[in-house]
Amino acid sequence: MSDLIDRYLAAVAALLPKAQRQDIAAELRDLIMNRVEETEGRLGRPLDKREIEGLLHEIGHPIAVAGRYGPRQSLIGPELYPFWEFAVKVMLVIAAMATFIPGGVLLVIGDADAHRIGGLFGDFVSLAFSLVGVATLVGAAIERGWIKVDEFAKWKVADLPHIPRGRPLFAKSRFDAVFELAALALFVGWWTGAMKFPIGAMFDAGRGDLKVILAPVLTTFYWPILVLALLQMVSAAITVIRPGAVRARAAAEIVCALGGVALVAVLWPAQPLIVFQAPEGAYAALGNLRRSVDLSIQVILVVMAAISLTTLAVNAWRLARGR
Repeated sequence: MSDLIDRYLAAVAALLPKAQRQDIAAELRDLIMNRVEETEGRLGRPLDKREIEGLLHEIGHPIAVAGRYGPRQSLIGPELYPFWEFAVKVMLVIAAMATFIPGGVLLVIGDADAHRIGGLFGDFVSLAFSLVGVATLVGAAIERGWIKVDEFAKWKVADLPHIPRGRPLFAKSRFDAVFELAALALFVGWWTGAMKFPIGAMFDAGRGDLKVILAPVLTTFYWPILVLALLQMVSAAITVIRPGAVRARAAAEIVCALGGVALVAVLWPAQPLIVFQAPEGAYAALGNLRRSVDLSIQVILVVMAAISLTTLAVNAWRLARGR
């Protein structure tokens, strides 16, 4: 019996910090001996080897016991976990947008095949794991004090926004705003040429070279569209940084909504906004693609107008109320 207990205690002690090893091992020995004495008193006889083995098994594996008695450390602690969870959600959204938006573009221009679409899922998984890994490493560094966040802890209750019971209609959360920021950043990157997407590129559609060209009106309104996207990013950033600044957010949203309505009014009569150029004899095969793209753009413009008008009305009401 003594040999089994000694081997068990030695296995636990080997996993403990040297400074606490003797004290914890002595405490654990007392616990085990008390359990043995209680069991022997109940049975009225000494325990055999098999029963000692079962008792030690109930106490737990040496690794688990050492973890309970030793200093407790977690990669992401309970206080930091909600922030880490929020960061992971944002990272997953960014990974999805960075991989699947180009896939949507490929589908629209007809340059998608099973191999490319399947590759998007692999790209999403690898990018998502990389971004979540970065968030976890940063969280672990903060948990251990390697990255100081003292300034972040200096928050004030007075800076929190006034939130009525239940979520108001058309309310935008910080997560919604972060998602919007990521989407607008991708759009601005493509619009300015900082990010390369397949629109406008030459590719082989199986019928010779096919070229996708943006309508001249989009080139004419290059700067207004860019400024409108940047203003929308400012509005989303206000929601993320200062959700209590209701008047500033409402004013920025009103300006963006007015710009959206004006943009739809200009673009609607200028359709088609995407033009296909192909070698002679290939246009008949492009009929379905051209009709699908035109219909998609019309739906987008209608939705954009509806959202802009709704945003205009809601934020005018918020600007008047001021809270």
